[in-house]
Amino acid sequence: MVKIALAKGRLEDEAFAFLERCDFQFKERSERSLIVEDVEEQLKIFIVKPSDVPTYVFNNVADVGICGTDSIVESQFRLVQPMKLPFGKARMVVAGLEGFKVKNGSVSVATKFPVSAKLYFDSKGLDVKIIKLHGSVELAPIVGLAPLIVDIVQTGRTLKENGLSILDEVYPISAVVTLNDVAYRIKRAEILDFLGRLERGLEREGTR
Repeated sequence: MVKIALAKGRLEDEAFAFLERCDFQFKERSERSLIVEDVEEQLKIFIVKPSDVPTYVFNNVADVGICGTDSIVESQFRLVQPMKLPFGKARMVVAGLEGFKVKNGSVSVATKFPVSAKLYFDSKGLDVKIIKLHGSVELAPIVGLAPLIVDIVQTGRTLKENGLSILDEVYPISAVVTLNDVAYRIKRAEILDFLGRLERGLEREGTR
């Protein structure tokens, strides 16, 4: 049996729908389900917080993880990512008031994704102050906490409604499959069978 850590929330329903299109059928699940198995008892899926997916994989609790690119970056774990999936599309962006210019060492950045923010500004040679938030970061420029934010956007509508503009893209985001290399060596045949079914599903949908 392949154990999978799956990000709850925006990816969860899309992931189950994709797995069903890959010919997996699942036992009954509800919004409160924490563990879901398929009817053939080939998969055991743990529904976990997105940022926890890499932790479950890295610590050998899950053989495979399905989460967004951002969760992998923020975890800073070195995990094998053999496959991108055709859902969970979004962008990590820098946003702020229209026309705002960043000057080295003179600006604060509010974000729920401090690792991604640091990697971006380091790559630009800018030494900024990063403020970690846990809620709606769009509020930060409005109330004067920080003129810039780094956040995930899909349509950009929320930014626009709050008078903010996308200033740059940090990296594109999609759902990815990630592996525990120890589990892969032990369960190679099972994991390859699982990945093969995903590959065939992608080919049928023309997304491979």
